[in-house]
Amino acid sequence: LRSAGEASQRSTREDWAEWMRHFSIALLKESPSPALRTCARLAQLQPSVGRELFAAGFASCWAQMTESSQEQLVRSLKTAFSSQNIPPEILATLLNLAEFMEHDEKPLPIDTRLLGALAEKCRAYAKALHYKEMEFEAVCSKKMGANPVTVVESLIHINNQLHQHEAAIGILTYSQQHLEVQLKESWYEKLHRWDEALRAYTMKSSQASGPLQHSQNLDATLG
Repeated sequence: LRSAGEASQRSTREDWAEWMRHFSIALLKESPSPALRTCARLAQLQPSVGRELFAAGFASCWAQMTESSQEQLVRSLKTAFSSQNIPPEILATLLNLAEFMEHDEKPLPIDTRLLGALAEKCRAYAKALHYKEMEFEAVCSKKMGANPVTVVESLIHINNQLHQHEAAIGILTYSQQHLEVQLKESWYEKLHRWDEALRAYTMKSSQASGPLQHSQNLDATLG
């Protein structure tokens, strides 16, 4: 199973497709669950079956592994997550695995910032929101040294993608009041708060220049 999960030699999309096929079948074959083991042959014929059962097979085997085997598999997963050529459908399968293990109260020791960034890259915005909210909580409690501006910007974007505009405004308001985050004028635009965006641009322009230059800057900003 450890050799099936080895990912260091994978580079092309075809390599990763073969890795997923081989790894998912190995997980089903080695699973302590009789029901999952019976699916191994079907997964050999239909790779999509292996992907569908990947998280269940992984979780069932994970509990039986030694600590060193678990660490090696986590290293392989990190290699996969960091690959530039991994196909989106396989990346989505791995993100589903991370979510499955978290729900099973056996979260994988993989940085939530990485998972959040990859979920956003895959347009899996519900997953991305979950991880970014965890990151935001860590920033608020000083448990993580992340830049709050970057986290807030990501949360605004993700909430907008999910059409949760009120939540985005709430994040903005909280950050202003409790994190002393200096607002960016573009955030108001993303929230479609045009009057506030205009006021913010006007204030920034007036602070940066004299009256004449301010008028010219404002005209340029507004087109």
